[in-house]
Amino acid sequence: MKHKFDGQTCIYCNNAPAQSSDHVVGRKFFLEERGGNLPQVPACKRCNNRKSELEAYLMTVLPFGAKNADAAEILARLVPPRLQKNAKLERKLRRGYERSGGTAIPFEHKPLEELFAMIAKALAFQYFGVRLGSGYSSIASLFTNEGEGFFSQMLSSGKAHVSGDLGEGTFRYEGAQSMDDPQLTMWRFEIYGGVDFGGDPNVNGPSSLAIAVTGHAEMIGNLFYSSFLKDRKAPKVGRNVPCPCGSDKKHKKCHGSVAKMGARDRAFALAAARRVVPSTYQPLAAHGYGPHQMEEMQRYIQQMRPAR
Repeated sequence: MKHKFDGQTCIYCNNAPAQSSDHVVGRKFFLEERGGNLPQVPACKRCNNRKSELEAYLMTVLPFGAKNADAAEILARLVPPRLQKNAKLERKLRRGYERSGGTAIPFEHKPLEELFAMIAKALAFQYFGVRLGSGYSSIASLFTNEGEGFFSQMLSSGKAHVSGDLGEGTFRYEGAQSMDDPQLTMWRFEIYGGVDFGGDPNVNGPSSLAIAVTGHAEMIGNLFYSSFLKDRKAPKVGRNVPCPCGSDKKHKKCHGSVAKMGARDRAFALAAARRVVPSTYQPLAAHGYGPHQMEEMQRYIQQMRPAR
């Protein structure tokens, strides 16, 4: 079947031929009446399927922390049918919610990072016509809100600055392109009004600052290694195993070398001084609602409607 990107290459892997038009942000994140005119990019079947898997998890869990104008309706109208189809996830969310005393929902951060990294590639293509060639990649991560000033300054210093609002606050973004390297872009994402994550228990304040970058593979590898280090579930890395950055080198010859470790410690100290602190992904804030409180959500919606 032909599509508007027929004959082009997938924007995500930049290798396989595009077999479909993929919405940059999946339509099911939005209420039906908000999901029109969403941007699309060329995608192969494999990348499209992978992105759909990530979206299926995130569009079920993230609404529990939503703060946008449609938050209550998204939680009540869209989430229950998804939980009914995924009993295993529903049980996991229920147990985590009850263990937290009704304050949090357990959350897997890796699908969010992977999806936002893919969205960064798509938006770089959409706005700047950039395809990430050989030696380039993308990565995304969450930071504590105290880093907002630093990232705002970075975004405003780019050659070109763009922004958008999809679904009246459902998904907002802003991005900038480097003056020196067109494939180096930075993006800030806000989904559902800025979902809060608990962040590092040793750092005050929530984490809702989602940042993604596209750029040279070495830079992305450095960022990926830093992301690996702050993952509390990550296994300890031996000196003779492949480096977690993805370089295919042994750890001791890459980020585990004495020189790299010293440079990393200095970079972490500078970032901490600037209050650019990466989140360690505590559970998602649930704002008082758990996966088994759908009736209460419906009553909340009825109370909210007259005030709009």
